[in-house]
Amino acid sequence: QVDAQLLVVQKLEEKERGLQSSLGAVEKELALRTQALELNKRKAVEAAQLAEDLRAQGEHVQGRLRELQICAAENRAAKEKESLSLKRAQ
Repeated sequence: QVDAQLLVVQKLEEKERGLQSSLGAVEKELALRTQALELNKRKAVEAAQLAEDLRAQGEHVQGRLRELQICAAENRAAKEKESLSLKRAQ
């Protein structure tokens, strides 16, 4: 009986070592995945900030485009007016 119990204890100890080894591997994998998650979170924050910056730039460029379109229309009107004046003068 003692030998049988010793055998059972040895098997349980071997199983425990195997489980400890598996636990260590799982803990390492968890640490790596946590690290990757943090990196991805930082990248997501950076991407969101970049998107916001680009949106603001886009709005600024569109505003400037509207200003330039108005200016171009005014210049065309002035040119046409001057052209008519020149024709009348000729």
